[in-house]
Amino acid sequence: MKELQVAEKTGKNRTSTSTQPKKTKIINPVRSRAPTASACEIPILRVISRAPDKGVSTKEVLEEVRSAKWFRELNDDDRRARYPASGKKIVDSVIKFARKNLVMRGEIYPAGEGMPIGVWRITPRGVDMAAIQEVHWKPRYSTHDAVIIEEKKK
Repeated sequence: MKELQVAEKTGKNRTSTSTQPKKTKIINPVRSRAPTASACEIPILRVISRAPDKGVSTKEVLEEVRSAKWFRELNDDDRRARYPASGKKIVDSVIKFARKNLVMRGEIYPAGEGMPIGVWRITPRGVDMAAIQEVHWKPRYSTHDAVIIEEKKK
């Protein structure tokens, strides 16, 4: 009776069995390459300078920076690599860290100052910096100890 009451409280039926196949996670350690945060800054400024008044969504910025020609030098393992401790994708984290640097330098507006969360908007200083540094920009990469998580059906 007590089991039945607990099942009702949690909303889970303990007597039924799952018909879905179980998945196991395989964690493979790898040495991966990723762009440096400073190498991502000018491409980010280029993307968001296309819409300086209304801004660009985070998803669009990530997709465009990841699809850039210099980014294609990374292989599939580099793109799927994750930090061992947090499990977050390294490439996406590096791009977001670059955004943080740009906000601290005043080249991108922080969230909340006339912009909703999830929208990146360039400042006039950012437009100037993008124009100045675009000539000297070249991609730089760093290496990371990472993991690749694969799911395998049993």
